[in-house]
Amino acid sequence: MLKEINTLDGFYKKGGYMKKVLLIILITAITQLMLLGGEGEISNEGFSMGGAAGSISINGSNYTQIRLMPELTFGKFGIGLDIDLLIDPEGNIREEDWDDFEDYVNKILYVRYGHRGDPFYGKVGSFTDYTLGHGLVIGGYTNMLRYPEFRQIGLMLGVQLPPADMNIEAFSSNIYRNEILAGRISAAPLSFLDFPVLSKIRFGSTIATDRDQIKGLEDSDDDNYPDVFDDYPYDDNWYNEVDKNIEYWRSLYTEIIEKDGGVYTEEGFHEWFDNSENLYRNPSFDNFKEDEVTVVGLDYEVPLLEKDLFKLGHYAEYAQIIDSGYGFIFPGFYSKFLIFHAKLEFRFYGEDFEPSFFDQLYDQNRASAYKSLNTDSILVASVVTKEQSIQGINESQGWFGSLTSDLKLFTITVSYEDMYGDDITNGKSIWGIAALKPNLIPKVSVAELTYSQRRVENVLEDLKTPTTYITGKAGYAMGESTTLVAKYTERYIDLDGNGEIKGSDETLKSFGFGVEFRF
Repeated sequence: MLKEINTLDGFYKKGGYMKKVLLIILITAITQLMLLGGEGEISNEGFSMGGAAGSISINGSNYTQIRLMPELTFGKFGIGLDIDLLIDPEGNIREEDWDDFEDYVNKILYVRYGHRGDPFYGKVGSFTDYTLGHGLVIGGYTNMLRYPEFRQIGLMLGVQLPPADMNIEAFSSNIYRNEILAGRISAAPLSFLDFPVLSKIRFGSTIATDRDQIKGLEDSDDDNYPDVFDDYPYDDNWYNEVDKNIEYWRSLYTEIIEKDGGVYTEEGFHEWFDNSENLYRNPSFDNFKEDEVTVVGLDYEVPLLEKDLFKLGHYAEYAQIIDSGYGFIFPGFYSKFLIFHAKLEFRFYGEDFEPSFFDQLYDQNRASAYKSLNTDSILVASVVTKEQSIQGINESQGWFGSLTSDLKLFTITVSYEDMYGDDITNGKSIWGIAALKPNLIPKVSVAELTYSQRRVENVLEDLKTPTTYITGKAGYAMGESTTLVAKYTERYIDLDGNGEIKGSDETLKSFGFGVEFRF
C-alpha cells in the first residue's frame, strides 16, 4: 500500500513510486495527444512530436537521454514541452531534475501568443537570442546558456498601440527569480506626416537591469552556497568540509588539549571549532552584498530606400551603464540586397564601457569567484562582478560590420569588430555561423558550426578565452522522420583569474549523441 503524502512539497521530494507513476502518466498523456491528431479537436496541422534518444555528458557525468518534445499550435497560440529523462549508468533517473515543483514547470519549453509586430504578443519559456533595439544594451542574450542542466522559464510581453505606432515590450529571464529584467518603448511620432522619410523615423528607449550580479554564480544543489565555494556542490546537506568532518577536528583538538595537560570539554571544543580562523568556512550568498547593474539606451532608425531588390536604412544608438561608462553607434547603416544582408557601424566607447552588456555569455560572466590567501596566509573568498571587471577599460573607437549570405551551398554570417585607442589591447571581436544547406550532401540533414570570441587582442590567435563560445551540430537522416544527431558545446571559465584558460576545470564541455525524431 502506498504511504499517504499530505503536502505538495513532500510529494515532489519523496522521489519513489509516486514520481515514477507521474512520469508514466505524463508520457502517456503526451502520447495520447499525438494519437488524437486528425481525430479529435487537435489536428495534424497543429501538432508535431519531436524527441531524442541517446547519450549526453553533463559536468563530466554520462547519462542515457530520453527526450520528448511535443509542440502544438492553434491560431496564434503555440505550446512546446521538453520532457528530458537523464538516466545514469545504474539505471536511476537524475533526481535533481524532478525533486521540486519548479522542475516540473521547467518542462515547458515555451508557451506563446502571436509574434513581434502583432497588436499583442507574448512568450513564456526559453529564449535563445534576445535583442532589444540595435543591441548596444542587450544583444543576443540567452537564458539557455547552461541548458539542459539548468533551465529557466523567461517571459516576454509586448503590445502595439495605435498612437504613433507605439510598441511596448517587457522581459524577464526567469519568472521565479526576476533578476534580469528589461523593457523597451518605441514609436514613430511623425507617422502622421505625408513625407516618405520623416514619417517613418522611429525613436526608441531601452532599459535592462540585473538586480544582483552575485546571483550569477552557479549553485547546483540550491543550498545558497555557490558551487565554487561549496565543498559538496551537488549535495544540499553539506557545504563545508570542515563541518562534515567534525569528528576528525574533535580528535585533533583532544590531542592538542591533552598534550598541553588540559581536559577536553564540549564547550571548549566548540569555542575553538566555531571561531578558529584556520578552519576555513565557505561563504554563502548571504555573505556578499547585493550588486545591481542597470544599462539604459536611446536610439532612432529611419528607412532611406525601400525597393524590392534593395533596401537601405540608417540608425544610431546610445547606451549608458549607470555609475559607469557610455558608448554609442553613429552612424549605422543596414542594407538588404539580393542574397546579402549587411550592417556597418562606427562605434565609440567611453571609459568603463562594455557593448551589449547583456550578451550571449552574460549568465556565465555575471560574476566570477576566486579563493586566495591574504597577507596572514588565511584563505579568503572574493567575487568580481561583470560591472567591476570592465572598470579600467580605456576609451576606444572603431568599426563593426556584419554580413549574412544565403548561398547555394550554405548560409554564413560573419560579424567583426575592430576598436582602437590608447592602451586598448582587447578591442577585437568576431562572431560566425556557417550552416550547410539541408540534404545538399545525401542524408546529411544538418551541419552547422558557431564560433564567438569577444574583446580579445587578436581574434583566433588563442581559441580558448573566457569570452569564447563554440557550438556544433551534425545530423544524418536515417528516414523521413528520424535523424542521427551529434551536438557539441564548449565554453570557458577563468577560475583563478590569471587571464588564461588551462586545465579541464576551466573548460566546460557538453556533448550529446543520439537519435532525433519528428512526426
